[in-house]
Amino acid sequence: MTIKGKRIFNYRPIVFFAVALIFGILVAEALYTQSVWWYLALFIVIIGSNIAVVAVKKSRRFFYISLAVLVGFVSMTATNLQYNSVDIKTYSGTFTAQVSSEILYENGKASFYLDNITTSEGALEYSACAKCSIYADDIDFSAGDFVTVKGTIKYRTHERFSTFYSSYVSSGVRYNASVSFIKKLSDGKLKFPDNLQVKIKRILYENTDDYTASVSQALVLGDKFGIDDDLYDNIKASGLAHVLAVSGLHVSTLAAALYFVLKKLKVNPKIGFVVVLVLTFLYSMLCSFTASSLRAVVMSGVSMFASSFGRKRDDLSSLSLAAILILIFRPCAIADIGFLLSFASVAGIFMFARPFERTGNKIVNKISPKRRIGRRFASVCAISFATNLASYPFVAYFFGEVPVLFILSNFLILPYIMAVYVAMLVLTTLSVITGWGGFVWILKYLLLPFRLYVKAIGSLPFATVNTVMGLVGMITSVIMLILASRFVFLNKVQRGRALSFTATAGLVASMIVAVCV
Repeated sequence: MTIKGKRIFNYRPIVFFAVALIFGILVAEALYTQSVWWYLALFIVIIGSNIAVVAVKKSRRFFYISLAVLVGFVSMTATNLQYNSVDIKTYSGTFTAQVSSEILYENGKASFYLDNITTSEGALEYSACAKCSIYADDIDFSAGDFVTVKGTIKYRTHERFSTFYSSYVSSGVRYNASVSFIKKLSDGKLKFPDNLQVKIKRILYENTDDYTASVSQALVLGDKFGIDDDLYDNIKASGLAHVLAVSGLHVSTLAAALYFVLKKLKVNPKIGFVVVLVLTFLYSMLCSFTASSLRAVVMSGVSMFASSFGRKRDDLSSLSLAAILILIFRPCAIADIGFLLSFASVAGIFMFARPFERTGNKIVNKISPKRRIGRRFASVCAISFATNLASYPFVAYFFGEVPVLFILSNFLILPYIMAVYVAMLVLTTLSVITGWGGFVWILKYLLLPFRLYVKAIGSLPFATVNTVMGLVGMITSVIMLILASRFVFLNKVQRGRALSFTATAGLVASMIVAVCV
């Protein structure tokens, strides 16, 4: 089948590969509670399909698609088998561990993470991390130190597409620890970049107040650990929760700032591309390689490569490439809320932003064709509508509520908070290099408008709308959005080209519903 002489599969083949990879992951995930014989049987079926495709069709394209399904299936199966093979699911007694995070105090409770946990029965699998807390106003150890602990460790049960799964599994936090006694065993030091993370957090908490430090570490590192629950609820209600996760907004801002500096220094564009790519990759490493930061680095890298070497770029293909690279090595990210929201938001911009902007500009031009502020507002509204529309199914499913004032927030406060973000990067870097934390002191005042704004918005009774959405509803909503993006905003020529993609997406989505429910 062809469209204007071009084979349908040749239209963004990497998108098809990404969809097939996701399907393979979800099939394996659906078999999580089944016996290993189910995995083996399906593995044989997929291998047989690959061989049949090559033998009968003699087509590389279909072979790559079936190969993608196989890669996704094997990757997720390996992860599930690791979970099923955990020997120590509950342990009570004395064990040793290393403190792997800065210690936070709140309401007489000290909260932190433990890693490299070793019990009398042996070490925990995959160096799994445990989240723990103990009632104490002051303790004698710090991040990196080795401690002896008396308490109980419980393995966190695998729950498909749950809040726990999305929040902790992909980050390596697989245990809860109830601690009754803890004592420093010996001094220790974390490896890079964990040590640098702790150093940044320590500088923030020692030279600012708790509010400033918690928000700053979320903005710079994507770590929301320590943010007050009421404050976080207000931030979500204002539609600004995405600024607390290092994503494309942060990476693109950082990349643009670096490019500006390199351009002023008259650095060769190709060398500048390499420098910016390396620095943004290191920044993602500092942020613990979160799904949103990795996605942003890959897409920024593709964009910078195209710009530096005079090549054309395809946004949807670069988005698919980012998904492939993440999911091959971290298949459980498929249920990570950060992964889902990051990719959905970007996809929403690709699918809906331009049509919404054209509609907005038409309205502005009818009022006055020379109103630049009006067109700017239309652009902001278009992007806000697009990102929130695409992410709505996941927000409704995971959080049970959606913000309604996101446009106002993105227009009024988002430009300001991103300017503060750049200032944070500069001031934090200076503090780390010089060892003097006084540079970050001014952040208390720079973040004050943000604090006042989210508190005012969060106090409004109509700031959010409660929603009830199950897994089937979420998947159905995603399918409807895909259909809308393919047909509502396209002309007749484009609709014909998009028909194949929609049919494929609908087929795969229906199969996903079947395996996930």
